[in-house]
Parts: sequence; C-alpha cells; structure tokens
Amino acid sequence: MDDLGVDLLSIAGHKLYAPKGVGAPYIRTGVALESVLRGAGHERGLRPGTENVASIVGLGVACEIARTTLSRETSRLRRLRDLLWERLQGAVPDAATNGHPTERLPNTLNVRFPGVRGSEVLARAPGIAASTGSACHEGGESPSAVLTAMGLEADAALGSVRISLGRGTKRKEVLQYSEALAEAWRAAKEGTS
Repeated sequence: MDDLGVDLLSIAGHKLYAPKGVGAPYIRTGVALESVLRGAGHERGLRPGTENVASIVGLGVACEIARTTLSRETSRLRRLRDLLWERLQGAVPDAATNGHPTERLPNTLNVRFPGVRGSEVLARAPGIAASTGSACHEGGESPSAVLTAMGLEADAALGSVRISLGRGTKRKEVLQYSEALAEAWRAAKEGTS
C-alpha cells in the first residue's frame, strides 16, 4: 500500500470469486473515518450489525486462491483476451478497442463495433453474457459516462461492448465467442442498413 500511496482501498469479494456481498476495507493507520450508520460498535465503530462470518471466511479463501494463482491466471487471461481481440479484429472491419493498448485488465476487452449499437450486437448473440455499459432510461440508451469521459463520441460509446473473461473461460469458448459476436455484428449491420 505504501508503494501505491493508498490511504483507503475497498475489496469487492465477488471480483475474485468470493461470495457476493462480502468485502473488506483497507484503512491506513491515522486515517479517520466517520461511520455512515449509528448504532453498535462493530467493525471498529464503522458499521453496526452482525458480521457475516461465513462470507468473511469465503473472502479469505478467495484471497488465498488469488495469491497462489494470480500470476499464472493473469498470463492465461491476457492470452485469451488478445486472441479474442485478434479474431474480432479480423472478422469486424474497423473494430477498435477502447482504453489503453497495454495498461488494462488482462481479462477485459472493450470493443467498439462500427455502425451499430452494442446493445444490437448483444441482442443478436444470446449466448454471450457481456455489457454495453450503458443504462436504459425510458426506452432510450445513454452512452457510457466512462467512455465519453475518455473522449469517445456518443455514437462510438453506444457501439461499444465490454467483454470479461474469467477463471473458467477456455480457448475453445473464446473462439466461439469471437465467431458469435462477429456474426451478431454482421446481422446488426444488415438490420440498420
């Protein structure tokens, strides 16, 4: 934490396969926090309520697994992510990635599909669980605030899909995903012509 200069850090357990709803804070010694809820003095006075011991143990086990597999899993996921991008790039002319070309998560690919909305691509690829990063409001879509803050025009942001790979993702599945997404893009493109 000293190397990072971090005073406060939140760990969301579900991001590393711990039970949903469990997390942990890192609070640098000397940093004062005020409780958002009043009541009992649990968790050093920061939050009242009974601690979920089973989930806390689950978080500890997930952290231990991550500690022992992180390096190997990071390399494996990066190779699969890059394979997915290579396949999509070859099948979808003018596709682009959003974000830094190298300084990014090894398991995540954010792809801009030209000429269509990301939601149209995903609607035509029912076997793919991915996200457009936009929220529907009263029947309309809004572009991802993160992508527009990065400088993307609204149409480009709406054409983007975030794909995450995980511990269970295999090479065979990445090949299937790339084919399904490319086919869905073609169908969406034809549907908008």
